[in-house]
Parts: sequence; C-alpha cells; structure tokens
Amino acid sequence: LVQALTMASSMDSDPGRWQEAARLVKEGFRFDRALERLGVFPEEAVYIIGIGELGGDLSGAVAQIAGMNWEEAGDRMDRVATLVEPLLVLFLGLAVGFVVIAVLLPIFELSGLAG
Repeated sequence: LVQALTMASSMDSDPGRWQEAARLVKEGFRFDRALERLGVFPEEAVYIIGIGELGGDLSGAVAQIAGMNWEEAGDRMDRVATLVEPLLVLFLGLAVGFVVIAVLLPIFELSGLAG
C-alpha cells in the first residue's frame, strides 16, 4: 500500500497529500484513518475504504468509490446539458431570426420603392 501511495504521489498535482498518507500508513495508521487525517476525501469515501480495509477487500471498496464518482460525474454532465440545451435553442432561434430578417428586409424595401 505504501508503494502504491508513493506511485500515486508522482501522478498527482499535489503529491504531498499522498506522501503524507504513505508516511501515516508506515507509522501504523490504517489507510482510512490516514485519509481521514488528511481531510481531503469525503467522509463517505473514507468510510467505504475503512469497511473494505477491515473486510480484506480494499480494491473492491476503491472500485465502488470510483463507480460512485463516475455516476456522480455523469449526473452532473446531464444537469449541465439540461441547462445548456434551452440556451442553445434560444441562440439558434436568434440566429435563424437574424438570417430571416436579413433576407426579407431588402425584399420589403424593394417592394416599398416599387409601390
């Protein structure tokens, strides 16, 4: 676990937190307690990691957290799409209206000059 945390630190923008977690695990802290002391991860994730660690299925616990995060990211993307879609329709409507006015205005001006 310490080796994995050290490897993770080289891939993160803030390697200090992983190095600190590795140091705490080396000192004898359980992994979930080390993460809890860092205060970076949500309580729910730390709790699931603790259960996985005590049950001997740490990789399953981490996979479950990854799945939850993936699902949450998908939900956020759906919400963003729901908010952006009406704005996109409005923008396209304004663009089409501008084109229609740009085409019809000269025709109306010509008919006004002729009549």
